[in-house]
Amino acid sequence: MIQETNGNNYSPPRKQHIQKICPKNDSGKLQKMNNKQKECQKNNNIQENQDSKMDIEVTNSNNLIGSLSTQASNNINSINFSIESNNLNICNTNNIFFPVIQNETQYTNQVQTQTQILLSNNELKEKEIFKFNFEQKEESLSFLGEYLNELYSNLLNDEKEIFYKPKIGYMNIQNDINEQMRAILIDWLIEVHYRFRLKSETLFQTVWIIDAYLSILPIARAKLQLLGIASLLISCKSQEIYYPQLNELIDITDGAYAKDELIKMESHVLKVLNFNILSPTANDFYNIIAKAFNFDKKQYYFGKYFLESSLIDYQMINFSSSVIAVSCAYIVMKFFGINNYKYLYSCNVIKENCPEKVIKYATREICFLVKNLTHSTLKAVRDKYSLPQFLNVSQYCEQK
Repeated sequence: MIQETNGNNYSPPRKQHIQKICPKNDSGKLQKMNNKQKECQKNNNIQENQDSKMDIEVTNSNNLIGSLSTQASNNINSINFSIESNNLNICNTNNIFFPVIQNETQYTNQVQTQTQILLSNNELKEKEIFKFNFEQKEESLSFLGEYLNELYSNLLNDEKEIFYKPKIGYMNIQNDINEQMRAILIDWLIEVHYRFRLKSETLFQTVWIIDAYLSILPIARAKLQLLGIASLLISCKSQEIYYPQLNELIDITDGAYAKDELIKMESHVLKVLNFNILSPTANDFYNIIAKAFNFDKKQYYFGKYFLESSLIDYQMINFSSSVIAVSCAYIVMKFFGINNYKYLYSCNVIKENCPEKVIKYATREICFLVKNLTHSTLKAVRDKYSLPQFLNVSQYCEQK
């Protein structure tokens, strides 16, 4: 008989089973506790709605920023807010500002007085620049013409405040290029612009960027075309939804430049202009005037033919964009016998920015330019507006 030994020496150790104490079934008590908590929350919400003043506790201002980057948050936190009272109590709690309204009628009176002061001091107050004469059937025209006065006055003020603008006589600092080279470049860009079916505003913005850059720095003759392509690319990125790719722009130059050169030139132009690439152009002013005086398609394209022709001449920099637009509209109204053409320079707002003598002088210069372009080798604008989609206005102009 084999004697039995202790099982702990031969059998594997067993885990000790810990008996868990089962909780008692206190569902009734839990329901009562939940009901009491809900009642307390309702009472707290009622009290918070009844109280007019609220205490806001903020532990850290960075928690309010959320998903913004640390650099952006530092910029936000570094802003020093200077708020004047203006008879309005303002509480400050860790850079959170909110008004405490003691009396609603007093508050509304204060707001009305402040708005009247702002309107009296503001240069952009509402002025009746154009008198509209839209047909009743054209509902879209009457709807779009509702804010033309405000848009035109805003463009005039923006035109005055531009810092980086083309300077008169900037060819004096250019040693390697001249006016004729600039005219050849602009004529070529007009053809490229039409080939890619880009917006009209893109063309005017491109020419503005070229002139603004040349007003600051001289450029070599071999880099002038590269400047034109880079300016077109910058303007496309700010105006267009779909624009030509880098390979397409390089192919247009017949491989004269590489892709890296175009990218470097683009960044260089943006740095020189300090990224101030948007400005009101003559196209913006002309569109508002054409809408205000209810030009038809033929009249509109006729004025655009003169407007784009003015881009080629370097001497047109002597006139502002608003003067060129008013002058082209003046040519249209005189050519087609529109009776209210005098209102272009009799209005007080236009008279301040575009005097009658300046308009008539610019009109003679533009007409002389268009007349000479018919016998010139620069035929991009003339060929463009001789197409049926532009109602052959260039040929119509030559016949008359």
